[in-house]
Amino acid sequence: MAKYCLKPAKSWLVLASALPMLALAQQVDMDKVRALPQVNVIQQTPLPGLDVPADEYPGNVQTATDADIESSGASNLADFLNRRIPGVSTADVQGSPYQIDLSYRGHRLSPLLGSPQGLSVYIDGVRVNQPLGDVMDWDLVPEMAIADMSLIPGSNPLYGLNTLGGALVLGTKSGLTHPGTEIDASIGSFGRKRIEFGHGARWSDGWHGYMAGTWFDENGWRERSPGNLGNLFLKLGRDMGDTAWSLSYTYGRSNLIGNGLLNQSLYDVNPRAGYTFYDQTWNRGDLLNFQLNHSLSPNDQIAAVVWYRSSKRHGSNGDVSEDWDEWIEDCEDSDAPECVNPSDPGYIHNNAVFNDSRAKYSEVGATVQWTHQAGAHKFALGAEIARSSSRYDQFEQEAVFDANRITQPLADEDLEHEVSLRGRSSRFSLFAADTIKLSDQTRLDISARWNRSRVRNDLGHPDDYERESFSYSKLNPAIGITHAFSKSLIGFANLSQGTRMPSALELGCADPDNPCTLPVGLQADPYLKQVVTRTLEIGARARPMEGVEVSGAFFRSVNYDDIAFMRSGISQAGFFDNIGKTRRQGFELSARVRRGDWDWRASYGYLDATYQSSGVLFGPLSTTKNPNAFHPGTRMAALPRHVFKLSADWRVAPRVVVGGDWLVVGSSVAAGNESGTRPKLGNVAGFSLLNARASWQFNERWKAYVRVNNLLNKRYATYVVGSEDAFPGGVMVSPGEDMSSARFLAPGAGRSIMVGLRYEWR
Repeated sequence: MAKYCLKPAKSWLVLASALPMLALAQQVDMDKVRALPQVNVIQQTPLPGLDVPADEYPGNVQTATDADIESSGASNLADFLNRRIPGVSTADVQGSPYQIDLSYRGHRLSPLLGSPQGLSVYIDGVRVNQPLGDVMDWDLVPEMAIADMSLIPGSNPLYGLNTLGGALVLGTKSGLTHPGTEIDASIGSFGRKRIEFGHGARWSDGWHGYMAGTWFDENGWRERSPGNLGNLFLKLGRDMGDTAWSLSYTYGRSNLIGNGLLNQSLYDVNPRAGYTFYDQTWNRGDLLNFQLNHSLSPNDQIAAVVWYRSSKRHGSNGDVSEDWDEWIEDCEDSDAPECVNPSDPGYIHNNAVFNDSRAKYSEVGATVQWTHQAGAHKFALGAEIARSSSRYDQFEQEAVFDANRITQPLADEDLEHEVSLRGRSSRFSLFAADTIKLSDQTRLDISARWNRSRVRNDLGHPDDYERESFSYSKLNPAIGITHAFSKSLIGFANLSQGTRMPSALELGCADPDNPCTLPVGLQADPYLKQVVTRTLEIGARARPMEGVEVSGAFFRSVNYDDIAFMRSGISQAGFFDNIGKTRRQGFELSARVRRGDWDWRASYGYLDATYQSSGVLFGPLSTTKNPNAFHPGTRMAALPRHVFKLSADWRVAPRVVVGGDWLVVGSSVAAGNESGTRPKLGNVAGFSLLNARASWQFNERWKAYVRVNNLLNKRYATYVVGSEDAFPGGVMVSPGEDMSSARFLAPGAGRSIMVGLRYEWR
């Protein structure tokens, strides 16, 4: 643990590294710290050039600035998306605030290997989903450096692979946009402490620089679940009129313990308890990014980005031994010697297995784009090339659970090298787009992207290395239209197609006869088809009166050859498989009203996520007598149908603002009970949460604030799955006893309070 833990002393060294830039900044006349204005321009591709006003984008795009994120009172980026963005819901499967499983319109974005990913994430034009499983590492995002964000809906092919449900696009600050200094420090419940800083500077001849850092530490709201992280962001650039460039570097490091799901019997006694311990993840990553924009002429522009990124992930956790599990089942209601006599050779003492996994990723790539304005047309042509490598090793060691359910590896047992993966992937893409102004009121967008990808895996341990290679290619088109019916009413529609190439993890774990443990065993396996998603969206934006904004959209996304992970027993073992067609459809409505000292936001999202094929979802409770079958119309698990969000802020005095959020989430299907034939599992009950906040700007530079999450201290769960329970009531099953099925929940955090102080140099 100490190897990867970020100590407070090291964090202060990170803060101290800002001093040279701070000193240099004293030589110039600094503007006040300012947030970007409300985002009113949308990039239709990851690179700038083909930009359109937000009102003219043919989709229900959601935008926010750093000021919106800061004033919301959210604890991090994922929390902000959950509080404010229509169509977004979250599940706290791991129990750590930086390991959140997020869904948007039924498509997931998760840090958990094995989750069916459907959203892509870009930071300054670079896709940052990790190569091995397309996962999202929330803990490596430099949140203090975020200047703006856009959530692009649908299967927009211009945003490349894995953009099935949408793309989260993040832009970072610079010395040009954010000169000045920001420092934010807070402390609160669960031992949480957070320090953030940001500083931007402008110099002569167009030079500018920016740096930001974050340090976070907590004891965790769950039992034995501490965590900490730190990151540093540096940017240097120059704007010379026709040419502008910047070079940025991001470094992040974290040590998080999220002890996962909790059985119902323990939850009823103590929702802060853990089922078993410890599920620990160490992450470390960096990103080097060079951006260039050059105007060839008033009508021609070149944009390019070149990047290198790498990361390391080290995970460890304890699991119930499969041999012990089978022995317990064989000994049920039996008084055989191997079941009752600990000295019998058949008696199994080692009831646990300690899993230790280590992964390394690296990627290098470049994207170039040319845009050209010609009358009513604005063209864009571009290409992307990227190569990535992955290395994954899995070790196992026999262990036992102690009285506190902590996994204790046995010193006399060796750590066995079970799995080794050496993977390489490459992708090449060509894309084109044309924005056509048909009239002063109507605009047509046509685009297409051709992707060619190849994955090569070398799989070994305990067998000899075996090489497998898979290639995928697809041409994905899109068309969209916007029409202004009046100055206050704009309609839009779009039809798009996107694809997701199976990841190296999925390709290495696709054989039902050889299930693998996530993220454990991989082997040479059957071919998986790439997922193809087609999305239709129709909606409108309106400003019926001053200070009032309303938007809404209907959407339907159909996934062909969707991929799911099938669990095969009490452990995390299972396999990936194509499950046919799935559909996610619904609508979302949102409104914002600004009147005098009040600022109101409200949104409602309806989601109908169903299977459109027939089959069986394998799992620990799915048997030949009672299979967890799905048919066209069967609801997908963990996706609530109804989500309502309300936010209000009231300026009670010139320097005092109070506000709050109300989040209402409807019920959802429990994983393992999609068929509805297991009444004991039931569903995930709906819930509502109330958050409160207040701030006092007691002088021009200083602001104090207090934030209360889950004000009423509600008990709720965000996810439920069925499995066999080896620790009913927290006590391990003994030989001869029945290991019965149970509900396992992802409990939501109880009430927490954070108080903080923010400094802005104006």
